[in-house]
Amino acid sequence: MKKRSGLSCLVVLASMMALAGCGNSASNAAADGKSSQGASPAEAAYPKMEIKLSHVAADNTPKGQAALKFKEIVESKSGGNIKVKVFPSGQLYGDNDEIEALQANNVQIIAPSAAKLSGFDKSFEIFDLPFMFKDEESLRRFEDGEGGKKLLSKLESKGIEGLSFWPNGFKHITNKKVAIKSPDDLKGLKIRTHGGLIINEVYEKLGAASTKIAFNEVYQALQLGTIDGQENSLVNIDTQKYEEVQNNLTLTNHARSEYVVVANKKWWDSLDAKTQSLLDEAMKEATEVGRDLVQKLELESLEKIKKNGKMKVTELTDQEREAFKQAVQPVFDKWAAEMDPEVINLAKEASK
Repeated sequence: MKKRSGLSCLVVLASMMALAGCGNSASNAAADGKSSQGASPAEAAYPKMEIKLSHVAADNTPKGQAALKFKEIVESKSGGNIKVKVFPSGQLYGDNDEIEALQANNVQIIAPSAAKLSGFDKSFEIFDLPFMFKDEESLRRFEDGEGGKKLLSKLESKGIEGLSFWPNGFKHITNKKVAIKSPDDLKGLKIRTHGGLIINEVYEKLGAASTKIAFNEVYQALQLGTIDGQENSLVNIDTQKYEEVQNNLTLTNHARSEYVVVANKKWWDSLDAKTQSLLDEAMKEATEVGRDLVQKLELESLEKIKKNGKMKVTELTDQEREAFKQAVQPVFDKWAAEMDPEVINLAKEASK
């Protein structure tokens, strides 16, 4: 009996030593930041995948910088498991085919102008309603609030997941014929727009002809004289070098060409909750980067344009701006009546 007890003690002792060895191995692995399979916590949490993000603006615009920040955050926090390939300046898809490419899942994320989505719901042209939002703060209150959420939810039945709104600054008009100071100055001009129904009618009301041309083809159209002018944010006017082919810039501040960041819904729904959460958080941070850059870069672009002196810059007085607002009020009233009244009311509340 005593011999058996001694043997039993030896077995127990050996077992304890083995467990201690396992414990030390586990502790060492934890200290190294590795799991028992040799993967870091981030690597273990996220599946390996590649996300294609396509947009039509330059890298040095708020939109371009937001896209790069999204890439940086996702790749860093996923431990490199999730790769985001960003294709700026229409390198992969242009204005005319990016939505179709998204629905076919040839690209997972795009950031088209909101008006490009008006074929799904007219409410997406709310940013084209002339003088709808008075400033950046009212716009952000709408986008981050119930109004923005309701607007994005309208895409779900179309196979599209709405992720965020990215800023593009308020729009202004350039042309090569006249310094625009009154609505009458636009008569007879041919202006490029993104093709939204409202903005086209705005120019029609002002006596100008509007035409839809892909963003990455606008410079050549201006150079060739196919069009007389165009409307855009100051950053886009600057980075696209329109001053080389335009003589006049009028700071009308008449509408926004806000971007809507959207994903292929079937692809999005296939992601696990942890991955969706990572992408959501990265998108929020990227959106803030874009917003912070808008005011800074818009001011810098305006100063650069003025300094170069190739375009005459016309700043409207309050009275002149009011004349434009009154001239296009019938367009506002007509199209606001075609949109979701709840979305319109939420936008008006945000602008108070």
